[in-house]
Amino acid sequence: MEAETVGVVGAGAAGMAAAIAAGRCGDRVILLEKLGQVGKKVSAAGNGRCNLMNLRQPVYYGDPDFARAVLGDNPAEETVSFWRELGLPIRFDPEGRGYPCTFMASTVLEVLKAELRRLKTDIRIGSGALDVRPEGDGFLITLNDGSDLRVDRVIITTGGAAQSKLGGNRNAWPWLERMGHPMIPAKASLVPLRAEKKALSGLSGLRVRCGVTLETERGEALHSEQGEMLFTEDGISGICIMQCARFLPEGEKALIRADFIQDLFCSQEALTQTMMERADRFPEEEPTALIRGLCAGKLAYAVCKQAGLPMRGEKIRQLSAEQIRRIADVLRGYRIPITGTEGLERAQVTAGGADCSFFQPENLESRIQPGLHVAGEILNVDGDCGGYNLMFAFLSGRRAGANGRRERNI
Repeated sequence: MEAETVGVVGAGAAGMAAAIAAGRCGDRVILLEKLGQVGKKVSAAGNGRCNLMNLRQPVYYGDPDFARAVLGDNPAEETVSFWRELGLPIRFDPEGRGYPCTFMASTVLEVLKAELRRLKTDIRIGSGALDVRPEGDGFLITLNDGSDLRVDRVIITTGGAAQSKLGGNRNAWPWLERMGHPMIPAKASLVPLRAEKKALSGLSGLRVRCGVTLETERGEALHSEQGEMLFTEDGISGICIMQCARFLPEGEKALIRADFIQDLFCSQEALTQTMMERADRFPEEEPTALIRGLCAGKLAYAVCKQAGLPMRGEKIRQLSAEQIRRIADVLRGYRIPITGTEGLERAQVTAGGADCSFFQPENLESRIQPGLHVAGEILNVDGDCGGYNLMFAFLSGRRAGANGRRERNI
């Protein structure tokens, strides 16, 4: 395969990986970035620590089969090798998350930019694409300064619609649609949830480890997670909550049901029995004493309120057995009615994007428009927290740039 002039539209994770791979294969690469710097979203990843990958079994949604086909048999091994070649060792935490050895996103950008310079990549900062269209045997890219750039091959890596302040947009969607590629509607994924105020009252700022289940109003379980949940002024957040967000049903009421004690008791009956014994021991105390030590004080108050207790100075001796059972039930199933998400601006990643069935996983080339490739978040692939999204971005970019060829150390 002869060397080509390759235009890469978007200098995020996938774009930089694609430019490096194409450059190593001997192509002349023009990397276009509409913002004033490359890798702006990368620099913010993981709160600046940049969680690059994960050793665990990858978890993807949208088109998970396509994602697995793109990643191949040993994605973790290939990702570690990619960074080692760039001079960046990876450190792993006990949960398999991989970070740059400095735990600084700036280090990631340093090694990427150094390799782009070594390969003499033509990086054009502030040069955004207004349009991409086929022309003859190649493509014509119209730039924001009004000029046109002709390339033999184009790789679109403009990312998703999340976080416009970091470059998120849907600018490339009409280009792909015009060339015959359907787009799956975008929605926020990995995003905090908004909730009804009544369930949040007095709890803002509280962090609690729990099990959470997203349910429809009819009680149908949609997704479950475990982890730390954060109560905010307007809703709930934390990794376990954000990973439920992509499953929020459109146009239907839903709720999060939180289990605050999870596996602490062998059964609900054992929990209720313990509370009955406490009722006998502390008859003159307030109802929150029934769950003292099981959860934070202000959460205990909220649990009792949701269980239907007025909380106006009642003593435990005044409670019925049914009221005590209700407190036990709420402790294992606190209801938080959800009103929506914080939206794409607060989302870490976009669900939806280009229909993956129109692209070949081995090189991300279009099945209907030869020479057109896409990679990264613009595809209908989104993963859980933990480095999966960056891992897919870098490896899919690498596949697109190499285009079936073997990279060389040139």
